[in-house]
Amino acid sequence: MSQYLSKEDIIKEFSKCGKSIIYFIDLYCKILEPQKGLIPFKTWPFQKKLVEDFVDFRFNIVLKSRQLGISTLTAAYIVWLMIFFRGKSILIVATKQKTAGVLFKKVKVMFSNLPPWVSKFVKVKVDNATSLSLDNGSEVKITAISADAGRADSLSLLVIDEAAHVEGLEDLWTALSPTLAAGGRCIALSSPNGCGNWFHKVFSHAELQLNEFHPTKV
Repeated sequence: MSQYLSKEDIIKEFSKCGKSIIYFIDLYCKILEPQKGLIPFKTWPFQKKLVEDFVDFRFNIVLKSRQLGISTLTAAYIVWLMIFFRGKSILIVATKQKTAGVLFKKVKVMFSNLPPWVSKFVKVKVDNATSLSLDNGSEVKITAISADAGRADSLSLLVIDEAAHVEGLEDLWTALSPTLAAGGRCIALSSPNGCGNWFHKVFSHAELQLNEFHPTKV
């Protein structure tokens, strides 16, 4: 898609992207690949299905292997959500801020490499090491999980990265879940880490339809 569009074409293109997250990702999201540098993010069929689940289901829990692009896909969903919906408050948490920062970096790479015409609709207002906010009121922040993580905020989306590796997440979920009470969403991602932890219990119960999480095993 050419970056040089008429005003009418820009409005149509913005509308298309807002209506179809897959269209937006495949045409406009770019990622950093270790060997090739900056390249387009072209989704695989299983990624298309998963990101549609992010849109369709309020709570998603994803048991994943490494190197399947699930964190990258989550970053693309965050970018889409922030651009095409006003006032979205998103928090990425992980056992360490460095872990949350990996996903956050992908968000920032995608934002900084969008076509220039996107800035006609939204502009970056704040861009620092732990937060990114737009002039439409949407923002994303990162933090290490703690007893106070996100407690004061009403969230549109909570992303818990590597959730199976977070000690004491049962108690922390009790503190975090009220931030979603006004219709907020949650995406819990993790590679496996044995049995008995919060992630294992919630995923197992989700498979039995005993909670409100939609489970996906990749």
